[in-house]
Amino acid sequence: MGVLGRFFGASPFAHLLEHTRKVHECVQLLKPLTKALLDGDREKIEELHHQISGTEHEADEIKASIRQELAASFMFSVRRDDLMRFLSYQDDVADAAEDFAVVALLHVNQVPLELREEFLAFVEQVIRVTEHLLSLAEELPVLVESAFQGKEAAKFKEGIDAIGKEEWEADKLQRRFARHFYQLEGQLSTVDLIFFDKYCTTLGAVANAAEKTAKYLRQILAGR
Repeated sequence: MGVLGRFFGASPFAHLLEHTRKVHECVQLLKPLTKALLDGDREKIEELHHQISGTEHEADEIKASIRQELAASFMFSVRRDDLMRFLSYQDDVADAAEDFAVVALLHVNQVPLELREEFLAFVEQVIRVTEHLLSLAEELPVLVESAFQGKEAAKFKEGIDAIGKEEWEADKLQRRFARHFYQLEGQLSTVDLIFFDKYCTTLGAVANAAEKTAKYLRQILAGR
């Protein structure tokens, strides 16, 4: 086992992956939430808001547990501060998902039929970004065993690049959706436009945070 594997041991490393899975679980709830928003189902939106908030809190608890383990550990090649910052970046993904849920709860827009397909496509692409982040986290044990060398390291870096490409696709869908709803400015109220913009901003932040997390992993690996 490599240095990082000896440092982490079985339990802390499992917790790291558990945190990634919990963050992705939080993001996955954005799809049913968006569908409830499209349906104007306020009761379902409130239910999913509470579910996302609870899942985000569970991610916070896992993060706190990992930080305690890191604080009690010493003599490892990857700086403790780097690992804690990586956790914070990953936690930002869940925070952004919760932000979208809050915005959806505050104001339920009547989404015009011509916007619905683009809106849902944007949400699905955001989820796809975090799916790639989860896949990357699931490859970490193999990377540790290889001591961050060889084909495993090359494959891992390719995974980081793939997240960047998926985030770029999310950006394109975000811009397309934004252009479309601003073209409908005469048909939408000012409040609706403001909240469509907030939908875009918070959803985009989910994908951006996932990409930032992956890029920070690259930075950690490059420092080895």
